Amino acid sequence: IVFKLGQPMEGLLTSVFNNLDDAIRGLLPANSFIGALITGVISGLSAGVGIAMPYIVPFIIGLSLLEDIGYLPRIAFLMDVFMHKLGLHGKSIIPLITGYGCNVPAILSTRNMNNESDKYKTAFLATFIPCSARTIVIMGLVGYYLGGNLALMIYVINIIVIAIIGRILTVMDKSTSPGLIIEIPMYHLPTLKGLSQKTWFRLKDFIYVAFPIIIASSVFLSIINYFNFGIYINRILSPLTSFMLGLPEKVGVTLIFGVFRKELTLVMLNQALGTNNVIEVMTKSQIFVFAIFTVFYVPCVSTMAALKMELGWKKMTIITITTLIVAVILAFIARITGQMFI
Repeated sequence: IVFKLGQPMEGLLTSVFNNLDDAIRGLLPANSFIGALITGVISGLSAGVGIAMPYIVPFIIGLSLLEDIGYLPRIAFLMDVFMHKLGLHGKSIIPLITGYGCNVPAILSTRNMNNESDKYKTAFLATFIPCSARTIVIMGLVGYYLGGNLALMIYVINIIVIAIIGRILTVMDKSTSPGLIIEIPMYHLPTLKGLSQKTWFRLKDFIYVAFPIIIASSVFLSIINYFNFGIYINRILSPLTSFMLGLPEKVGVTLIFGVFRKELTLVMLNQALGTNNVIEVMTKSQIFVFAIFTVFYVPCVSTMAALKMELGWKKMTIITITTLIVAVILAFIARITGQMFI
């Protein structure tokens, strides 16, 4: 339901911002610095209003609705035994499932966790869930060039990694996840007032905290693009991209853009390589390695903002560094095995 509502709204809102950007740039001198800054601001607004909000708002409304009618506690109760085997709480299933749509509402929904340790572990694992933007990369690269089986393999690898990290977090955590003691309310019809109040309470923090970070990041990326810093970024990242992962040096800057929006890695990859047919420039093994790294490396800016809002800077930094380390390890293994089997 979230995607059926969000996708058409995303297309409509992003087209509005794109048209606005084109109109403003048409009034300014070509390739002006002011135009680049304005484009950065508009792109940031487009990412927040046009990309995140169409999915976050329906999700939060749906979450509040399920909570109000009394169904949310039943989902947690049914999954509690299974989730405890992974070292998690029954309530963790909701954020993890939500993460396949967007990691931001997945992180925000962890505030329903009663235990701070379970909230941290759930948010930690939710960042590894391949959201819709990562799915675009998986399907657009691996599915298109390498076939559905290898695309499915990435999802299998992802589930295995989440299970392993979940167990590691449980072993490192000295506290134990408490048993699920939850009141199962009777089903009842929600009120419009109560639903709107819960929705706004969960939404306002994202607007006040995440939006400024998203816009600032977008402006920063516009400045990089304006001054052609991409060449220098590629050289700086070449020990990782070229030496360790065996990728073309040109792909380095695409990973920077991917921090802002994961699907941008696919768009910028075509621009960086100078072709829409990636297989002409990259081998099948390189495509697989690039996709693996993109799926697992640092969360997007919106997700990091949500992590900061829910957990604080320290835990957000720990999660971000961990995802990068996991991505490098998995991509390096993919490079070695891919050369033999792909």
